[in-house]
Amino acid sequence: MVMNQQKIEGEWLEITAPAKVNLMLSVHGKRGDGFHELTSLMVACHFGDTLKVRANGADHDLLHVDGIEVPVDPSNLILQAADVFRNSTGYNGHFDFHLLKRIPLGAGLGGGSSDAVAALQALNSIAKTKLSKPELTEMAAVLGSDCPFFVDSVPALIRGRGEVVEPLDAECAKRLTGKKLLLFKPHFGVETVWAYRQLAAYPEFNYESLEVAMARMRRFSSVFDAGDLLHNVFENPVGRKFTAIPVLLEKLREKGVNCQMSGSGSCCFALIDNGISVSEIVKTVVNCWGEGIFWVETSVY
Repeated sequence: MVMNQQKIEGEWLEITAPAKVNLMLSVHGKRGDGFHELTSLMVACHFGDTLKVRANGADHDLLHVDGIEVPVDPSNLILQAADVFRNSTGYNGHFDFHLLKRIPLGAGLGGGSSDAVAALQALNSIAKTKLSKPELTEMAAVLGSDCPFFVDSVPALIRGRGEVVEPLDAECAKRLTGKKLLLFKPHFGVETVWAYRQLAAYPEFNYESLEVAMARMRRFSSVFDAGDLLHNVFENPVGRKFTAIPVLLEKLREKGVNCQMSGSGSCCFALIDNGISVSEIVKTVVNCWGEGIFWVETSVY
């Protein structure tokens, strides 16, 4: 899957919407606007959803979903993206959206945010509005904190509440691009708002300073060991309720696997290197979480 690739099929425009993982996620505290201040290193995956879009000539948008079931009402970020696009550009047309949903919900993989930005990019092409990346990024920030990252989907340091996206320098990005990952999610999801409440409930244990987060980035920039980056402040507070997550991650770490939870969970990932095989990791995951769980082998875009 090539990120942000657009393809015309008949009157439909097709665009990919990648999943993301947080190699590092540090939260520093609550801001005056109610959001949390964070620092994260985020990468996109060669795994995600596919969105098809066309102008429909009607007076409303229509959304059809195949694959994983998601709401098709105004709570869906794709339909919200269409409203933001019209409000920002003055374009008065409406659209049909056909989403092939592969990214699981409540996973910490940014699926809804990625779908929304894919919609903005598709509408920009169809309406020929020629919006710049900064303009698309500004619209994306209205839709959600993870959204600005997906405008480019390149390895990036994320700051603020998620709206400040700083692409990594060429050498650091090169060290991450193509790195193989295994994504695996238990049968349950984690609600993001709930997870942030758990952080805020015990700030002295869960928040950490910007200096600590940037020290990880400096280690990576000097040694280029992605394993040095792995840290997620949500693992402990989420793991206190959902004990299946830390139990599995500890078993994998005992085997020498670099792994952690992505975002606020519940999906986790493992860096695949020349050590333990994918089949052995999957076997360990299934032994802990049971048959029929979601897993997919992918790589960093």
